Order: sequence, then C-alpha cells, then structure tokens
Amino acid sequence: MNMKQIEHRLGKWLTPICKCLPPLYLVGGSVRDHLLSRTAGDIDLMCRDAEHFARRLADAGNAVVVPFLKKTDEPCYRVVDRQEPELFVDIAEMRGDTVITDLEHRDFTVNAMAIRIGERGIPEEIIDPLNGRGDLTQRLIRIAGPDAFVSDPLRILRAIRFAELGFTIEASTQKAMTAHAGLLGNVAGERIAVELLKIFAHSQTADFVRLMDELGIATVIFPEILPMKDCAQNFCHHSDVWNHSLAVLEHCEDILNHLEDNFGHAGEKVRENLSGSNRIPLLKLTALLHDVGKPSTKSADSLSGRITFYGHDKAGADMIYDITSRLRMSARDRSFMQTLEAEHLHILNLSHPEVRPATRMRLFRLLKDDIIPLIILGMADIKSTLGPASDKAAREHHLRWSEESVIEYYSETKKKLGQKDFVNGNDLIAMGISPGPEMGKLLRKLREAQDTGQVKDRISAIAEAKKLSAPELIRL
Repeated sequence: MNMKQIEHRLGKWLTPICKCLPPLYLVGGSVRDHLLSRTAGDIDLMCRDAEHFARRLADAGNAVVVPFLKKTDEPCYRVVDRQEPELFVDIAEMRGDTVITDLEHRDFTVNAMAIRIGERGIPEEIIDPLNGRGDLTQRLIRIAGPDAFVSDPLRILRAIRFAELGFTIEASTQKAMTAHAGLLGNVAGERIAVELLKIFAHSQTADFVRLMDELGIATVIFPEILPMKDCAQNFCHHSDVWNHSLAVLEHCEDILNHLEDNFGHAGEKVRENLSGSNRIPLLKLTALLHDVGKPSTKSADSLSGRITFYGHDKAGADMIYDITSRLRMSARDRSFMQTLEAEHLHILNLSHPEVRPATRMRLFRLLKDDIIPLIILGMADIKSTLGPASDKAAREHHLRWSEESVIEYYSETKKKLGQKDFVNGNDLIAMGISPGPEMGKLLRKLREAQDTGQVKDRISAIAEAKKLSAPELIRL
C-alpha cells in the first residue's frame, strides 16, 4: 500500500468514530516504507488504551478483535473486518508517557518514526526524534538506544535482515551486536528460526552469513560451527570444513539465482519445485551445515596421514535433528533438511558411470520431488571441492549429469515414477507365489524393471515376473 491507500483504509475504519479519536499514530514499517516510496505491508497504529480503542473500532465496523499478548509489555490488538479479513489494522499500546518515549524504545532509528493521524485517517506531521529520515537517506541501520539489544536480542538478527534490504549497519551498532550476541541464547528458538528463514530467503544470503560470522553471531545460534573452523580436510579440498561450507552456500545461491542457465527449459519447473514451504531457505541452510558431522567423525591414517570422515552424513543428519529441534522447526522442515543431509554423499556417487540405472531410480523413487534440491546441493558441493587431488573431469561430469538428470526428471522420470505398478501382489498370488518377504523382493525387482524401461507394459511385466519367479532368482 502507498500512503493514499493507507489513508483510504484508515478513513474507512475511523470515519464512524471520528468525533472522539484518541491521539493516534501510524508507526513502524509503514512510515519507513512511505519515506522510501515503497509499498507498505500492514498498517500499524499506536495509541493509549489500545484494547479499548480496538474494541470501539470493531463495534463500529462489523469487525472482530484478535489480541496478540505474547509480549506482556507490548500488547497489540488486530481489528479484522468480518467481510474483508485482509483489511485489518493492528493497534499497539503506547509505551511510556509520550509518543517520543515510545519511539525511543524501538529497535532502529529508521523504525522510530511516527505520523500523527487526524480525523478520517488523514496523515499529519511526521514525528522523528532520532533522525530516522537522515539514516534512511544514508541507508544506515542504527539502534534507537543503548538498550535496544538488551530489551530484545532478536533485534540483532533483524539488523542483519534490514542490511539485506540494501542498508549498511552503522559501526557502533555492529559493536553492540557483537557485545550482546550471547543474549541470543536466551531467545526462544522459534523466534530465531523465523528471522533465520527470512535471512536465508534472500538471494545473497552468503554475504550476510559472513557478516554474522564476523560479528560472533553465527556461532551463538549454531555452536556446531565452532569445530568446523580450522578442521582440516583431505587433499580433495582446498579449505577447512567451515570455509568449504560457506563456498557451498555461495554456489548453491548462484545456481538458484540462475536456474535457466543451469537447467534450460526445466528451470521454471525447478522454480516451482522450490516455491513455498520455505524450501529455498531450508536448502541454503542445509548447504551451510551439510558437513556439520565432519569434525566428530574425523580420522587420520597413522601411516599415510590420509584424513577421512566416514559416517559424517549420518552424524550430520543426527545433528540437523538436534539443531532443528532447538529452533522448534516443524516436523516437515526438519525432515526435509535431514533428508538432504543424509543423502548428500549419495547424490555425489550416483553420477558415476558404473552405477546401475536401477540404483539411480531407487533414490529418485524414494525422494521424488526432493531429488531436485538434493541434486542442487550436490552441484554446489562439488563446485566447492577444488583441492589438488580433486578431479576436474569428474567434477565436470557430475555437473553435466546433474543438469541432464534434472531435465530428464521433468521430461520422463517423473512420469515413470507416477505410473501405477504393471504387476501387483494379487497378480503374483494368481501365479502361485505366496505372500511374504520373497514376494516383496520380486515386486521391488519388477518395479525397478518398470522404472528403468526394461518392461514397458503389463504383458511384458508378467512375463518378467514368471522369469524371475524361480526361487533361486527371487532370493538374489
């Protein structure tokens, strides 16, 4: 919404009670976005006795009041039109004795401005006690007061998120972020997760992860990162585990930002695959943490000195479970990240020429649409493996295989996976095969034959079943 649209909506709400309005102010992002000539999101109002005013609005406008009371010192009330629920307004309680006192308790100067709202929703003067307009002009993020991060440490992550919008974090604010980073440990995991997913949804997340690392924020949120730093790897790698992981995140973002360049006409299908459900930020977060299991599984041969990390994929999946549980992520998000972590080595091996088509199809059938983000993770991983022992030809082969596999997935493979079984258990019973483990093995073989095109219809599938139904073949 622009200011004219805000004025129109406020007029709708306020006109029925315009003769007895309290001192009322538009605050927060709406003011900031107005001054930046950007489309505003929600309408945030502030006044004294916010609950009473919200209920007056609701009574006058056929609306309902939804209270938000998680922060006892910052109650807020949403007034929702029953006929047009999207036309809601939020009304927060004024903190302190004056509007200026309230603004001084906000997070950043660019958010510490208010516009007085007159009768019928008409905006009046801008109240800007901390020179937020000046910081907007200079594109600076500056804390509104020395206790901003103490009041709510989550503001440290919000500063990073605002920086993603093209702002620079002012030097003393950066120092305060470092000084108070430890307080993030006291913030509820789900609140941290919300901010992290917004940060990882940005197209250049890696730059801001590096900033979080420099300011000492990343290791507070993810203490698992500390052992990754300076954890040396074998000669296939050119950097330690942590810097390799940062490079994987960067390459992952580059692939995501250039889908058509990597996958041609299938790029749009990949974009659809990754849209919604936080799939892109979760993929990028997994890219950053994909080798989190390496430090705990590191081993070196006593004679050759060769470094190995056997089982780091399984250890990493267990650690991802712990991390996502700590952040109170949903079961769906946790499962998605664990799947990518557990299979990230498997996808690298799958491109080897000696791997049977049935083996490849088995993983595609297991993961279905999740195979696409896994392939992207594998591409980013191998692009970041540039040590003296790495094989350029093998790397280029894997990238070609990945691109071709994605294109083929949407042109052929997905259709195959969606086909019903040509032969089922009832068919095998009719052939005299008893239900049990042997039947299960035979059905899996028949499905693999169907997926790989060895059998193309029900008739050829039944013929294959008869050929494979000899006891010694079923046990293979």
